[in-house]
Amino acid sequence: MTAVEKQLALIRAKIAAMGGTAADMFQQAALALTRPDEQAAREVVARDALVDALEVEIEGICLKYLALQAPKALELRYAVAATRLTLDIERVADHATVLCREFLGRPIAGIVAAHPDFSTMAALAGGMVRRAVDGFLALDDGLYLGLNLEDKEVGALQRAVNRSLAGRMAENTERALDYVAVINIVRRVERVADHAKNIAVMIPYVTKGLLLRHKTEDGADADHDD
Repeated sequence: MTAVEKQLALIRAKIAAMGGTAADMFQQAALALTRPDEQAAREVVARDALVDALEVEIEGICLKYLALQAPKALELRYAVAATRLTLDIERVADHATVLCREFLGRPIAGIVAAHPDFSTMAALAGGMVRRAVDGFLALDDGLYLGLNLEDKEVGALQRAVNRSLAGRMAENTERALDYVAVINIVRRVERVADHAKNIAVMIPYVTKGLLLRHKTEDGADADHDD
């Protein structure tokens, strides 16, 4: 194995570790809210530092690789993509951590349990993250369009849950802050699905040099936020 191959293998292994940890955290966070399970939520919060450390490590490896190995085009794009997608993976872990902190800090378990579509939405978003990371590791060019369709499902579920939450909040104004917290949690779940798409969109960049970020499937500009 050449020095370039060794460095690429190391980057790949670190992405697999970071992505797998963040995906696990998010799925555990969703389960912690819906079961509910305070211990599981605390475990998620404790794991956030590991993802942060892996992000810093991957960035350092990639920068050293770019500086010392003079990689060819595809290998160069792979390292650049790795530094980009770790930002999205780190944000997934951040969202998971905030979900758990909200759950631990507010009596919202009953509100979440009353909205089964939340579980469906969270499971869909969590699965998207795992498939996006696996797809990047396999350089699966066809993954993005499938995730884009699932993202639309997540958006539809978000709107349905928000409508229900707004209606119940109007009937329970004394708990308005708790309902607002759950609405923010739902928004974070939707953002996790967006981060999954951002990870997957790096695949055609690596394989073909195509930049699809901020584009819809028909090529039009699309709004994007963190």
